Amino acid sequence: MIYSLDRRYSRRILSFIMCLLLVASLFACKKKEPIPVEEPQTKPTAAPVTTEEMLGRSKAQSYFTADETSTTEHQKKTRAEFDAFLDSCFKDYAGSTGRLNLHFLLHRPEEYGLDEIENTFGSFSPVASTHLAPEETLAALSAFTYDDLTRRQQLVYDILNFSLRADADLEPYAYYAEPLYTSGGLHSLLPIYFAEYTFTRSLDAEDYLELMAALPELMDEIIAYEQKRADLGIFMSKDALDTVIKQARDILESSPEDFYLNETFDEMLHAAGCFSDVEISVYSARHRMMLEKSFFPAYDKLVSALDGMRSSCKDIGGAVNMPGGEAYIAAYSKAYLATDMTLSEISAALKASNSSLQAKLSALSALSPDKAMSAVTFKQPSEDPAGIVSHLIDFYADRFPSLCDCTYRIHYVPKGMEGSVTPAFYIIPALDDYKNHNEIYINNGSIDNNGLFTTLAHEGYPGHMLQGTYYSATNPAAIRSALFYLPYAEGWASYVERLSFEAIDGIDSTLVKFLAINSQLSLNMLALVDLGLNYEGWSFKEYSDFMALNFGMTSSSNPETLMQLYLNMTTLPFSYLPYALGFLEIDRMKTEQEELLGSDFDEYQFHDAFLNIGPAPLSIVEKYMKEIFNYSASK
Repeated sequence: MIYSLDRRYSRRILSFIMCLLLVASLFACKKKEPIPVEEPQTKPTAAPVTTEEMLGRSKAQSYFTADETSTTEHQKKTRAEFDAFLDSCFKDYAGSTGRLNLHFLLHRPEEYGLDEIENTFGSFSPVASTHLAPEETLAALSAFTYDDLTRRQQLVYDILNFSLRADADLEPYAYYAEPLYTSGGLHSLLPIYFAEYTFTRSLDAEDYLELMAALPELMDEIIAYEQKRADLGIFMSKDALDTVIKQARDILESSPEDFYLNETFDEMLHAAGCFSDVEISVYSARHRMMLEKSFFPAYDKLVSALDGMRSSCKDIGGAVNMPGGEAYIAAYSKAYLATDMTLSEISAALKASNSSLQAKLSALSALSPDKAMSAVTFKQPSEDPAGIVSHLIDFYADRFPSLCDCTYRIHYVPKGMEGSVTPAFYIIPALDDYKNHNEIYINNGSIDNNGLFTTLAHEGYPGHMLQGTYYSATNPAAIRSALFYLPYAEGWASYVERLSFEAIDGIDSTLVKFLAINSQLSLNMLALVDLGLNYEGWSFKEYSDFMALNFGMTSSSNPETLMQLYLNMTTLPFSYLPYALGFLEIDRMKTEQEELLGSDFDEYQFHDAFLNIGPAPLSIVEKYMKEIFNYSASK
C-alpha cells in the first residue's frame, strides 16, 4: 500500500517525504522569483567525523548498549525470539506495502530476506499504519516478558504497543481519510516518487517500468475508494474537487514525449553506471511508451472519474462534522499526533504558549522598538542554497551530531508539479543506503525566498536530513522504518528552524528573538485554526473571522489563500498541529532537563539523545530521555 490515512499514516509513499508547510509562503499573493539552485549538485557534508566517533560520544548510545552483553540464557533466548518477532512483523509489512514503498525503505531488500515481494503498489488499506493486524500482533507482543528485553528492544516494544492500539481504535473509520488531499495528496506525490526512484542495479529499471504499468490499476482502487466515500455522503467539497482536478491536470500539461519524467528516468539510467548506451536507448524508448500507454491514461481516468462524482460533493467542513465525528477525531488525534493528550489539553497548551510569547514580544518591543520594525522588513539570505546548508553544518558542529560522510543534493521541484506539492521537502533515504541519497527539494512555485535560510535548516541540517542519517546510523530494527511520527519529525524540524535565525550572519540576538517569537506565534495560531475547524467544528465564517482578526486575511484581500488554507486543513485534518505540538513538547522537555540538571545539562547530548531514540510518540521519547540522563519531571 502506498497511501494511507494521512501524513502520520503515509508510510507507503508519503512517509518517505517530510513536508514543510511554510507559513509565509501560504500567505504569498504572487509568484516568487526562482531561487538560484545548482540543479542538482552533490555536496559532501562537512566535519570529517566517522559514524563510530559520533556514536562513541553519545550518552544515549551508551545507555542503549550497556545491557546487551551480560544476560542469562533465558534472556538470550527471549531477546533472540523478540528479534525474530520484529523481523516477522517487518516481513508482513513489506509483503503488503508494495514494491514502490519497499524500494524507498531498502535498496537491497533481499539482504533482509525480502526477495519475493510482488512488484505492485501493494494492497489498498487507507487505515492501517503498520499493515499488521492490531489485535493479533498485540497478543504476540504481550507474550514477551518486558524486563527480559534489552533497552533498545523495550523501546521498540513501547512504540509498537502504542501504534497497534491506535490502529485498532481507527479501524471503524476506514473511509474517513482523504488520500487526495489538497496540500500534496497521493495524486501529487506519485510523480515525485517515480522521479526519485533511484537505480542502484539493472533490476530497478525493470521494477520502475512494471510499477508504471500498474498505475491504471492503482487509480481504479483510488476511484473505487472515492466512490465509497461519495456513497457514504462524506465526499470532498466542490472547491476541494476543483483543486484536486486542477492539480492532476497540471501534471499532464506537457505531452508524454516532453514530460519531465523522461529526463529524470534518463538521469537515473546514466547515474546507475550499469547500463550500456544501447540499453539506455532501449529503456528510454520503453519509458516514453509507458508514459503514453499507462501513466497519462491513468491520470486522465482519475480526472474523468472525479469529475463524474461532482454531484456527490459535500462541504462537511472539519473532521468533527462527519458522522460520529467526535469519536473519530479522538481516535484520529491519538494516532496522527501520537499523544495521550486530549485535544482540549493541546488547545490549552497552545493558548498558554501564545500568551507567553505575546508577553515576551511586548517586553522586547518596549525595550527595542527599532528591532521590532527591523523584524518586519528582515530578509533572509537566499542566494546559495547549498552554501546555506554548508554554513549551518559548520555553525552547529558543536551543538548537534554530525552527518558523518553522507552526501546530499538540492533540487528544484519540476515546474509541472509546482502547484501541487508543498514549498520544500526532504526525502528520507533508504535504510541501507542512507549515506549516498539525501535529497532536498525546493518548490520555486510557492516558496518565499525570504524564508529559504530557515527552510533549509528545517529540511536539511540540523533538521530532517540529520534526523534521517543519524537514525539510520544506529542500525535500528527494520520494523521501525514502518513507524513514522509527525510530531517527532516535524516538532524537531520546527525546533531547529526557530533556532536557525541565530545562524544568519550579521544578525543580533534581539532581532533573533523577535523573528523566532513571530515565527512560533504564527505556527501556533494556525494550529489553533486547525483545531477550530476539525475539533470545535467552526463554520467557514468563523474561520474567516479568525483569519481576518489574527492575520489580516479577508475574502476580499486574500480570497485564494484563505480558501487554500481552509481546503488544506479540512482535507487533511491537523496539518499544522504536529509542527506546533511537537515543537512545544520538545521545548518543554529541554527546559525541564535544563532546570533539573543545572550545570550538568549538555545541549549536544540532549540533541543527540532525541535523535538516537528515533521516531516515536513524544511521551515515549520523554520516558527514555529521563532514563538516559537519570532525572525525573512531571508535566
